[in-house]
Amino acid sequence: MRPTYLLPPGSTPHFPPARAALRDLYRAARHIRYADPYAASRLARIADQAEYFLQEWPDTCWPDSITLEHPLPSRHVLLSWVATAKREAAQPYVPASHPWSYTRWQQVTTILLSALVPFA
Repeated sequence: MRPTYLLPPGSTPHFPPARAALRDLYRAARHIRYADPYAASRLARIADQAEYFLQEWPDTCWPDSITLEHPLPSRHVLLSWVATAKREAAQPYVPASHPWSYTRWQQVTTILLSALVPFA
């Protein structure tokens, strides 16, 4: 797919619906606080959904970059970040009824948001 900055003036880029879904997941993940009930489960579910959308994005439509200044990491890199966030959020030692520590929540959230921010 052509980078969006190479499109003719006045034209709009055509991204698959997965981009809108990933943007919505980014917004949802940003608003989860570390003390929220089931924060770990919610982040794990968002990571699971993001993994699905990244895997299902058509290869022919995968953009090289979203903007001129920010090239898009490869799909493999984004999937590895999402898998790490999913694994860390689903650790069995984090009970759903017990709030996370702030540092633990921040680590997982940062990894997940890093994978989703190119689509925000």
